[in-house]
Amino acid sequence: LILDVLTVAGVQKLVRRKGPWDISPGFLDCVALDTYSFPAAHASRAAMVSKFLLSHLVLAVPLRVLLVLWAVLVGLSRVLLGQHHLTDMVCGFALGFLHFSLMETVWLSSGACQTLISIGTFSWASVH
Repeated sequence: LILDVLTVAGVQKLVRRKGPWDISPGFLDCVALDTYSFPAAHASRAAMVSKFLLSHLVLAVPLRVLLVLWAVLVGLSRVLLGQHHLTDMVCGFALGFLHFSLMETVWLSSGACQTLISIGTFSWASVH
């Protein structure tokens, strides 16, 4: 999530695209660094979180459908509220999936973590 927050905020500051309705950002928008429209931060995080949960939890099919529907509705709600263009939402979803894929490639299994911990606690004095 930290990678997503930093990437989205950086791209938003670089592109500086305003939303479709010229609404001045409120206090909470400024605090959340959500003053620009491209890419949609809500869509990015919803895509990343839903993909993470779908990949790492065993869920019944109705719950899987609800999770995907939730992510789509998060993105669409931002478009309907006039905060984002449709392309902002699509690029936000793409960024969320990209961040998930990046984290999944460096994700360590619990076995790998246990091995690293055991290497760190290995006593080299007994080797001599």
